[in-house]
Amino acid sequence: MIRRMTSFAVGVLTVLALAVPVGAQANPYVYFGGGGTFPMGDYGDYAKTGWLANIGIGMDLGSSGLWGDIDFFYGSNGHSDVDGDKTNLTIGALAIGYTFNREATVKPYIVGTVGTMTHAYKSDQFPSAEGSESMLVFGGGAGLAWTRSERTTFWAETRYMTGSKDGSSTNFVPLLVGMSFNLKK
Repeated sequence: MIRRMTSFAVGVLTVLALAVPVGAQANPYVYFGGGGTFPMGDYGDYAKTGWLANIGIGMDLGSSGLWGDIDFFYGSNGHSDVDGDKTNLTIGALAIGYTFNREATVKPYIVGTVGTMTHAYKSDQFPSAEGSESMLVFGGGAGLAWTRSERTTFWAETRYMTGSKDGSSTNFVPLLVGMSFNLKK
């Protein structure tokens, strides 16, 4: 499923890149980051604050502030109800965003996300209860990007991520910081 989502995301970014007007700058970049996750809803009933790492590749789509990314996330949350139990989250997603005031040193941005998430339950005490399920995930958020040089940008963001399947939900808010590296300049 993640492989199909990645192929879909690459296809969408390719179409978006081709849609950029001739003469416009389409700047590719890579990035990585990490931070904490704060479970909410059904997921927050048993999961504790955890961690999340991400890596991705993206592209500015012209000079207007529009951009697209392929995001990959991996993280884990321990459980408050049983010692040794945890949930590992693996996410592959397509994000589209808009950066305001692109010429400033510190730039606010908004981002929307759609993709797939695998929610994998692990248990030290009850291995027979372990399992995983995949679901669609949606999210949205905002952040700040600080341009350090023409090749390096630091960023901090938060998103609300939600996925559900069979009546249960995996909702959380990650707070992430990271760096991106411009590949073209």
